[in-house]
Amino acid sequence: ALGVSLPTFPLAAGFGLALGAMLGDIGASFIKRRSGRERGAAFPGLDQLDFVVGALALAFVAAPGWFAATFSLPVLAVVLVMTPVLHVVTNVGAYLLGLKNEPW
Repeated sequence: ALGVSLPTFPLAAGFGLALGAMLGDIGASFIKRRSGRERGAAFPGLDQLDFVVGALALAFVAAPGWFAATFSLPVLAVVLVMTPVLHVVTNVGAYLLGLKNEPW
């Protein structure tokens, strides 16, 4: 209606992305605890990519056709490179604004 084309998400893809992000975060928490880190402790790399890797993996399983049509290798590369950058920038910004207790 506004001349803007929005992407469509099959229901399975939406559930895969959302549930995968949560499972990725839960899996990362499990790994952090098993490695002896305290709750809320930093784990560089894992902290920035856990949810995106989980989301992409479960979306691939739940909606492989949509995933293949949506995520080319260059798009995946951008997602995997930009997610940690944006994650760090927004977390540090929130910390500096007093919205978070830790910058991670």
